[in-house]
Amino acid sequence: METEGGGWTVFQRRRDGSVSFNRGWSEYRSGFGEPLGEHWLGNQQLHLLSNHGHYSLRIDLHDWSHAHRYALYHTFRIEDEENQYRLHVSGFSGTVEDSFGWYHDQQGFSTPDTGNICAEISHSGWWFHQCFYANLNGVYYKGGRYSLKAKNLLGPDGIVWFSWKESDFYSLKAVTMMIRPRHFRPRLSP
Repeated sequence: METEGGGWTVFQRRRDGSVSFNRGWSEYRSGFGEPLGEHWLGNQQLHLLSNHGHYSLRIDLHDWSHAHRYALYHTFRIEDEENQYRLHVSGFSGTVEDSFGWYHDQQGFSTPDTGNICAEISHSGWWFHQCFYANLNGVYYKGGRYSLKAKNLLGPDGIVWFSWKESDFYSLKAVTMMIRPRHFRPRLSP
């Protein structure tokens, strides 16, 4: 609630690998994890919230060297389940190059049990597009760098923001995705 004046609703948090994000459609629809820990709010709740007005998205990223960067999108919403929770995101700014909006905008959500090969390879649910430049729901790898030597690994499956490390094989330490009304104005202290 303190980031850029507060007012944010956190819908995704990764920070220690305590919750697996390798889940099916129904779990991503309903949500999982704990709000104060690692969690996914749920695509149905995110759809209802993001279509109740105009929202912005902020993504905070932390690597294993204690560096912090963020991506801010002026516009964010997802469609309903009938339309595979299709993503609408635009208006990028921030302290990291965009690996999300330009590539994943207009993509439907997929999970490993929907038959999407990218979701199966990545062991996660996400807005995949041949497969990804960003996947913040991937496998939590401690230490950052990982390789195809991992058991049953067919391709990169970590918590990836490609443009930051110029690699699909660097998994971030912590990420948070949050939205707030686009025209939110913080209350001034008396």
